[in-house]
Amino acid sequence: MPPIETPKKLTVESIAQQLGISATTVSRALSGKGRVSAQTRARVLEYVEQSGYEEGALARRLEARATHNLAFVIPSHFVQLDLPFLRKCMGGVCRMAAQRGYDVLLCYADPRDTVQLERQLKAHKVDGVILSRTLDVDPCLELVIRYKMPYVVMGRLPDEKALQVDNDQVGAAYELTSLLLQTGARHIAYMGGSLSYTVNSDRQQGYLRALAEYDITPDRKMICSGVESRDQVADVVENILNQYPDCILCGDDNISLATLAYLQGHGISVPGQIRLASLYDSEALLTSVPNISAAQFDAARLGVQACRVLLDSMAGREVVHRQVQGYQIVLRESTK
Repeated sequence: MPPIETPKKLTVESIAQQLGISATTVSRALSGKGRVSAQTRARVLEYVEQSGYEEGALARRLEARATHNLAFVIPSHFVQLDLPFLRKCMGGVCRMAAQRGYDVLLCYADPRDTVQLERQLKAHKVDGVILSRTLDVDPCLELVIRYKMPYVVMGRLPDEKALQVDNDQVGAAYELTSLLLQTGARHIAYMGGSLSYTVNSDRQQGYLRALAEYDITPDRKMICSGVESRDQVADVVENILNQYPDCILCGDDNISLATLAYLQGHGISVPGQIRLASLYDSEALLTSVPNISAAQFDAARLGVQACRVLLDSMAGREVVHRQVQGYQIVLRESTK
């Protein structure tokens, strides 16, 4: 290796930048822990030697800089919502992190504001990042990649090499829609969140797949996306009712509860005049009258698994890069 101009202060980040590898790889090479090729380890040690440092002393100093913190990133607007799914996910993440000796820092971010996340990354406050949602265009993901930070997403990414732990949203939406069709529904309206989130596009894809299998042409006037709050529900439901649906399939529990309230407030019986179902279950759907049919996912398990696969990868263990969790469909009074 030719002489290299080395920085005055040798850090994991400076070594990574000079050698064009990730900071995690440098840490593994110096500590001898984790999976790293012999060639890469030799490059790192040679660089350190040319810089005038002793390998062991440098490794101990850099190891001391590990924060043992993970960032858990959630969209900023979720702060305004009561989301049992997110609370359970967070509980699973925190439980697994604690078992491995890590703490979790909550980080709010959205496509227009990634300041808090960048501050945590720039100040080296975390060793890894868990993204709770995935978007088609995701500035948070781009930021994490730019800082070469280990990460995992809860959702789907096109990059097969990225760590992903997801629920089978397509399968759940397909099965619930199919069950509604099997029980006699033929004009099923769909209300979901913004399609910029992959979870919402996956749910809509499953709904459309079931319609296609039953040779039902989708009525675009009965398919509404971008419903992100209860305030939007009234206008959307009013428009949908003009198309005379016999069932409304909602993207999540908040939308379904707001839909139920609107229907009952306008004297429309559920399920007498129209059926109602949700693609995410919560305790609130069990106590509503009538209680609402839904797709069930284990949010706590999703959080546990996302944290586990990230920490295993950081430790150099072999991991399956995309893991998909199952679901259960529960039919209740709202679809009888």
